[in-house]
Amino acid sequence: MSFREALRSKDFVVTAHVNLSRAPDSDTLLRQGDVLRELVDAVQVTDNPGAEVHMSAVAAAALLARHGVDPVLHMTCRDRNRIALQSDLIGAVALGIGNILVMRGDRIPERMKPKVRSVFDTDAKELMAFARGLKDSPDVSLVADLLIGATATVFDPEPGWAPVNLTAKCDAGANFIQTQLCFDMDVVRSYMSQLVASKLTHRTSFLMALTPLPSAQAARWIKDNVKAALVPPPVIARIEQAPDPELEGIEMCAEMLAELATIPGVSGASLLPLGRLDAIPAAIEASGVRSPDSAR
Repeated sequence: MSFREALRSKDFVVTAHVNLSRAPDSDTLLRQGDVLRELVDAVQVTDNPGAEVHMSAVAAAALLARHGVDPVLHMTCRDRNRIALQSDLIGAVALGIGNILVMRGDRIPERMKPKVRSVFDTDAKELMAFARGLKDSPDVSLVADLLIGATATVFDPEPGWAPVNLTAKCDAGANFIQTQLCFDMDVVRSYMSQLVASKLTHRTSFLMALTPLPSAQAARWIKDNVKAALVPPPVIARIEQAPDPELEGIEMCAEMLAELATIPGVSGASLLPLGRLDAIPAAIEASGVRSPDSAR
């Protein structure tokens, strides 16, 4: 089952990220795909997150697609002008990539020397609109199945909050929305209740980001360095007090996955690897939201 088909099925969708490096190492990438393929509906391929150079996301996604793994290609507006972004998008479709996640991109750290310049020639909504235009072009048979994603930040909204920005992203063509990391399920419930009330969940699917935390140090780093990530103090304390922090992180992630599956409006989850990649299959299996018998 493809990522598109999984979203249409209304079952709880699970995706996971692979780790890309600076090395042109396709074997390591494909082994990661093999670790994940039986338990996820798609594999997320990042586009130089944190302004750290790694293998081309388009190339990595194409390698996974040819290996029988459905990729979600991340495309950031930070590093390339609109000509390069649009060219990469057309090339990605030609290579058999049917899912993209469009985002602005992380700020380039000041510590990088020599200083690297951000581009931001176009914004995420403009690139999504271009992708939607491809689907509406005379060559629609070539790109009709392109699935377009956008990003969002989970927070506890005030009563009466209207999701104006998310609505604009849906208008630009977003078929699914993927959030920043959030370990506060009460905030997720509050956030999603407003989106359900606004009926935006009728227009698009929402995937929540989680990760099996390997240590309290990693949890604090996310809290302090990942923009808009929500890591409540009890989460950090639980990891810190555990005899085996890595195992505790897997169990906590599993519990949150199971809870996400009960929250109205949540379509699935996106899992990031911070420690060992096999922590992700372990968390999925422990959560009960997916088992090897339900392999896609």
